[in-house]
Amino acid sequence: MSRVAACGCGAVRVSVKGDPQICWVCHCDHCQRLSGSIGLFAAVFRDEDVTAIEGQTTTHRGNQEKWPGAERYFCSKCGTSVHWINPAAFPGMRLVATGCFSDPEFPGPNLAMQTKYRHRWCGDFDGADTFEGYPAQQ
Repeated sequence: MSRVAACGCGAVRVSVKGDPQICWVCHCDHCQRLSGSIGLFAAVFRDEDVTAIEGQTTTHRGNQEKWPGAERYFCSKCGTSVHWINPAAFPGMRLVATGCFSDPEFPGPNLAMQTKYRHRWCGDFDGADTFEGYPAQQ
């Protein structure tokens, strides 16, 4: 199975094969601000399962002290955050914003973390392991 994630204007596209290794949502205050939503939803693919990355992106290097080597890639035209790497937490993997797949059949999160920051009106996700902090901290 192959899938394509795209930014809002379609200029940046990430093609992947197979299923993600994991799908997660992080509700920490930082991820809420980065996403502009109740959490940051990501599908994690092995580098070898990413078959193409197309389009011009702008790169942002976030908190290098906490996440050395992390880079987020945004569409240079519309500003959508499409994909990123975080070698400290996900070596050899590429994270793709779940919503960029625009596929109602795409797998939902099987991991929800930092739920202590989650909005009260946001419930649990069916089948997701839930952690108040990061899984490694529990």
